[in-house]
Amino acid sequence: MVPSDQRPDREPSPGPRSRAPDLLLISDLHLGSHLKPRMRGEYVHLAVDIDRGLPRFLDHYARGPGRWQLVINGDFIDFWNIEVGQEKRLVGEALAVHRLHAVLDAYPGVEDALVRFLAAGHHIVFVVGNHDAEFLYPGVRRALTERLYAGLGEASLTITRTGSPRLDQVARVRFVPWFLCEAGGVWIEHGHVFDAACHTGQMLAPTRGGRLVQSLAEVATRSFTNAMPEIDYDAADKFITPWDYVRWAWARGLRFILYAITLYFRMAFRLLVLWARTGRVDRAGQAMHAARLERIAATAGLQMSTLTALQSMAPPPASATVAGVLRITALDAILSVLACLGIGVGLAAALGAPTLAGLAAGALLGWLSIRRLRKRRRPRAVADHMARVACDVGRATGVPLVLMGHSHYGVIARNDEVVYANSGCFLDGSHLVVRRDRTTGRLAEVELRAWRNDAVAVLDAATLPPAPAARLSGEVVAERSLSDMSVPTGT
Repeated sequence: MVPSDQRPDREPSPGPRSRAPDLLLISDLHLGSHLKPRMRGEYVHLAVDIDRGLPRFLDHYARGPGRWQLVINGDFIDFWNIEVGQEKRLVGEALAVHRLHAVLDAYPGVEDALVRFLAAGHHIVFVVGNHDAEFLYPGVRRALTERLYAGLGEASLTITRTGSPRLDQVARVRFVPWFLCEAGGVWIEHGHVFDAACHTGQMLAPTRGGRLVQSLAEVATRSFTNAMPEIDYDAADKFITPWDYVRWAWARGLRFILYAITLYFRMAFRLLVLWARTGRVDRAGQAMHAARLERIAATAGLQMSTLTALQSMAPPPASATVAGVLRITALDAILSVLACLGIGVGLAAALGAPTLAGLAAGALLGWLSIRRLRKRRRPRAVADHMARVACDVGRATGVPLVLMGHSHYGVIARNDEVVYANSGCFLDGSHLVVRRDRTTGRLAEVELRAWRNDAVAVLDAATLPPAPAARLSGEVVAERSLSDMSVPTGT
């Protein structure tokens, strides 16, 4: 690792696009994850570290030469984990605005640092992620922007309705609901649409009755994780299968197991309700999604067939089918065991054998059934799957660089046509820097960096290849079907 402090930062390049800023990309800060009734001190320490560390990080880059476009690529605020007082009478957009102000009040250092970054002449783009889908509410976007402009001492502000996805349309503060792009240069999105547990469908307007629908992962977080302070904040990254949760609970004794089982069945019930009713986007939401999709395609200069192809790369939401809910919650394994026990007891009664023998036979059948399910079930390897899908995204859009977050796994992966880079999680200082060529202004190099001990270290870097020719949507889909596109088994 080479400390970037020892590498001279390049001055902004002369030439036709010299005024285009370089990109500074961070994601997954999860601000506000400690604002809930039950929590461990670990969450408070993380909040304090962010409120101290992020201002130093932004000040470090703001002081350097040239201009930056800061891209906060999703999950800036963790609305999933926030439960503050005086919420009972608030719903939908009003509740989201209330929680936003609670978060900003809890992180004064972060808010002041964003204001200083803007005051230094740089720009900020917020890309919507799964934990902060509330930025789709106009009131939430306006509330955040008003606080930033108030810090600048300015009363007037302008916010685009959906946010232009074009990277060259620079604004001081901007929100985009899905992606940023630059023709022949880069495609940026959070990436949660490729994670079935975190995807809701109709991502531009995932609403029912004007309120955001919840993903399977959000319901599980609110029903189980938020009531379980004993669980680590990064459990979702470490626990790959439901059996990892079982082993974790088993190690904590019988009383804890009973408590975990109670929360588990409450969560399972709410997930089934999500599948049956509350998790479905209504017709108004579907119509709004379609209208916004057409508007974004026109603004970005993309064909609707390209955006349709990108949407088809995303798996259906896990909450869309009862099979998906049963699989994610491991209820399919529980029901399989119960069915086997019932069959064993029934056969014993029919044959006149002892009930105990029937239970033993049913337990054996249940064990064999679980083994079969475990062999057929692929582990949830989101990071590897996103790296594979990113190549298809680059080919479909004709860009040599695809940037994402969500997986909390910082990486730069290369192939012949497309470079994929993930910013990781800023909780460990991981971030990306994308530089432009000094002569042409074209995006030319991406670096994966880490902010540690008030200094920057370069972990990996890649020079961008020429932009690939954009494939027709049918060609990309056909190529994926002929290649080995199975989800890897490890992260």
